[in-house]
Amino acid sequence: MNTRAVPTVPDRRTVESAVALACRAPSLHNSQPWRWVMGTALRLYSDPDRLLPATDGFGRQMVISCGAALNHLEYAFTANHWRLVIERLPHSSDRQLLSTINFIPAPAPTDFVARMAVAIGRRRTERLPMDPPPAWADTLEQLVRITAGTGVELEDLGQRSRPALEEASRRMTGLRHDDPTYQAELRWWSGRGLFPDGVPEQARPSDRQQHSVHLSREFPPGRASTPDGGPSEDRAAILLLSTSADSRLDWLRSGEVLSAVLLACTDRGLGTCPVTHLTERAVTRTLLRELSSGEGMPQVLIRVGAGTGVGEPSTTPRRPLSEVLVRERPAPGHLPGE
Repeated sequence: MNTRAVPTVPDRRTVESAVALACRAPSLHNSQPWRWVMGTALRLYSDPDRLLPATDGFGRQMVISCGAALNHLEYAFTANHWRLVIERLPHSSDRQLLSTINFIPAPAPTDFVARMAVAIGRRRTERLPMDPPPAWADTLEQLVRITAGTGVELEDLGQRSRPALEEASRRMTGLRHDDPTYQAELRWWSGRGLFPDGVPEQARPSDRQQHSVHLSREFPPGRASTPDGGPSEDRAAILLLSTSADSRLDWLRSGEVLSAVLLACTDRGLGTCPVTHLTERAVTRTLLRELSSGEGMPQVLIRVGAGTGVGEPSTTPRRPLSEVLVRERPAPGHLPGE
């Protein structure tokens, strides 16, 4: 009697589809600093060529971005009946290796996982002002459940923190105006026509609305504008993700939780925007610790609200899959799968 062996590695189409979804993850200036290598296992590397030294000299946000892609990947594979066995920061001489991923066939995904996978294609970064999120208590309760046990603390800073955060954001923007290296880097990653990276014009607030969200990084003006009748003043909820330490593993985990929070909010019809410029300098990270009720190290802020473009496809392009996913060639004398 013929029996079909249960595959232990997904087929090529499944891998490519899942990695393509993983690459929809948010990243600093849409730099997309990840690289995937498929062999007997799938490996995730950070791409040092995509480090933004003037903004992210230590590579913290680069690793956070890769963590977000890793979480996207997990939802994408689980929705396709594969459970991932993830080894984070495996022992290796290559510092860029962040995760080794193996596969176990799994039953049909839960409804929650299926919805998270669908939300990947709907999520976008909302840089325009947002109204307060409806039913926020219910949403916050779900987010606390999702992040429990991850080693990353989620806290709602509340509107009481907004004046101090907005003042810190304005001061940071002023300091950065006098930093020519930072400004050159920001312009480089502010969309360059046909290049599939950076933040394009259609995703950046127009000159008229450049200062309508005080708690944001100031990009060169774009073409995004709040529609008539939309909010003119930002009233989004403000979340903070913190960790007990500040290691590369903490950064990677923070990215995974960031992804889970963004997708859960997207599934609930909310707009989201990661806010990272206030965690790039020691002085503003200290301020965030003072505003927080915890003792952790601030990693990323998230604005959550009723946005102007919720449910629309992401407007930021992505690099071709051929640039970010490669297949490892088998060693001489060995057949694939041996």
